[in-house]
Amino acid sequence: MRLTVLGRSPARPNPDEACAGYLFEAGGTRLLLDAGPGVVAQLLRLHHPDELDAVVISHMHTDHFLDLVTLRYVYPWRDEARRKLRVVLPPGSMDQMRDMARGAGYPDFWERAFTLEEHDGERPFEVGAVQLEPGPTQHYIPTWGFRITARGPGEDTSRLFVYSADSAPCEQLDRLIAGAHLLLCEATLRSVQEDAAPPEPRGHLLPAEAGEIARRAGVERLLLTHLPTGPSGAPEAQAQAARAFEHEVGIAEPQRSYEV
Repeated sequence: MRLTVLGRSPARPNPDEACAGYLFEAGGTRLLLDAGPGVVAQLLRLHHPDELDAVVISHMHTDHFLDLVTLRYVYPWRDEARRKLRVVLPPGSMDQMRDMARGAGYPDFWERAFTLEEHDGERPFEVGAVQLEPGPTQHYIPTWGFRITARGPGEDTSRLFVYSADSAPCEQLDRLIAGAHLLLCEATLRSVQEDAAPPEPRGHLLPAEAGEIARRAGVERLLLTHLPTGPSGAPEAQAQAARAFEHEVGIAEPQRSYEV
């Protein structure tokens, strides 16, 4: 099981970096988790998109899905794609995709190249040799992270990779990440003041909160992502998370691969 970081930026991207996007490979299956702006250009450095088995979107904020538009332009424009790409969307998002197609002036914008579907927010689903179990998180809009295991020959089926997606501290997040061998966790905030102001619910994590939640959930390795870097941003975030986690903490580095 291998994770490759294509983009790690928050909604306001770091210079020369893409927003959220991660390539996950296991058992001969290759899937893209989220597709924020700039992700497709990074994917093309490694693979043509028709080598993907699926794209899975955590939630319908533009920094996590907008490069689906760019991805569509990689496929034949006037003709049906030789093999349509499976795109798994959050529950209730199909109308938003149809609105985007109408806005582009092409009602069949997606259908010639993609097969769109929604997961139900609860039941596990499979993409080739990979099983994904969605779990809701607390964000500004409905969002799901994923518990991901491999079922392919030669894979250690006991290994668990978890992608937190965007989330504030919550019980749902604790359940989602419990026992992860590798947790890819957002740590967007530099201070709580950057999050939603009360009485609105929060939607993101401080690095220290990511470390504390990972420690409490029995996570083996923690990889921080979706964070502003800046001159000292990433090292400081890593240090804050490490003090709370008390185990290995890494910072997701673009174009770097990590074994689960």
